[in-house]
Amino acid sequence: MADEATTPAITVSAAANGGWDARLRMFHAGDEVDTFALVTQRYVVVIDTMATPELAAQVMRLLAPELTGRALLVVNTHADYDHSWGNDLFVGPGSPYPAPIIGQAWVTERLATGADADYLVEMQGTDPRFAAVRLIPPTITFGDALRIEGGDLTIELLPTPGHTIDHLSVWVPQLRLLLPGDAAGGPFPYVGDQNSLPAMRVALERLRALDAATVIPCHGGTTDPGLLDRNLAYFDLLARLAHDALATHTPPVGWRGDSVVAGLPDALGLPLDQVAQQAGFPLEGDLTFTRWSYACALRATLVTLGV
Repeated sequence: MADEATTPAITVSAAANGGWDARLRMFHAGDEVDTFALVTQRYVVVIDTMATPELAAQVMRLLAPELTGRALLVVNTHADYDHSWGNDLFVGPGSPYPAPIIGQAWVTERLATGADADYLVEMQGTDPRFAAVRLIPPTITFGDALRIEGGDLTIELLPTPGHTIDHLSVWVPQLRLLLPGDAAGGPFPYVGDQNSLPAMRVALERLRALDAATVIPCHGGTTDPGLLDRNLAYFDLLARLAHDALATHTPPVGWRGDSVVAGLPDALGLPLDQVAQQAGFPLEGDLTFTRWSYACALRATLVTLGV
């Protein structure tokens, strides 16, 4: 167990309005994730619960003035730790903020068993802030789509698998506002499974067709709807570069495996710095996850090329 005194504290802060409609509220959990709330006539709709109930409670304290006269709803865009591990705050007889939690049925399956449960055990062994986390699934699930009628605003929950199988995005047509979760991101979204790049491309195309005026992902810090074009162009670029590289380079043995994939860019002669320059996005800050995400995207690209 890590020493609690040496574990950096994460504090939630409300983001300054970036020119969007005042009914949208945005919250930062340090550099970990951004989450949102939509304040409608009927509801306060909290979109994602961050990584712990304690972080979710900080969000709710900031939203407290808006709860008077409105029902509370919670949405999980997907089951990743920084989007759903705060669910416990909203469930059970002792909950200070009891509310339905809405998500796709796949979220329930992910949180019930398998790798997500194993990952929680791993995180609990290294970081004390996860010690009391319980994996709580949504209490309302849906399939193709779901619409929340908030009175003044309609909130549409759109399945957008690719980043994960259980992923959904949030569309508010009256505001032309798109909250794509992790289906889009800066400088590019993370392809969570080597076989899921085609699904991610379909999701990005579907989101682009909405013609949003404002697009705010959970990672990447932008409101620019051009993000969707840039994400698709990035995957197009990877396909061209990987196709050409395969004429003179061979992927390393076992390149599909997580223990080998980090070396895939260099093996193909496609280091991140070179591709970033061609794609036109800057490389800033700690690049550890960016390099991993790039290697995984390159692996998924090879799979789509039939290697």
